[in-house]
Amino acid sequence: MNKVRAMLGGLMLGVLVPLTTPAAMALAEPMPVAAALPPSSAGSSAVRVAMPGSTPRAGLAGPLAQQTTAPPGPRIDPSDNARANAQKAKNKIIVGVIAAVLALIVVWGHSRRAKKKKKQA
Repeated sequence: MNKVRAMLGGLMLGVLVPLTTPAAMALAEPMPVAAALPPSSAGSSAVRVAMPGSTPRAGLAGPLAQQTTAPPGPRIDPSDNARANAQKAKNKIIVGVIAAVLALIVVWGHSRRAKKKKKQA
């Protein structure tokens, strides 16, 4: 019986922890991207690459990369966001309840099988 209790406790903990923890936010900064420079006037056909923060060499002219402003993204209505979060929480609760019911059915079936096996032996 202790195994059953430990298994049910672990299962409930496994279901409840993901339901109660908030989603982690990405806190890392984006990695710098190398920009390709035009070939030098010395006739070399190789492409030179400059990393952001490096100083350009003599003979290399022009900007490293042109920066353009991106168009603004879609506007998110806070009420839609709250509604979506509520629906997501509701779905998580439903899935958790279904998982708990299925675990109880499995434990009940194992106990019935053990009783039946004990009775036959």
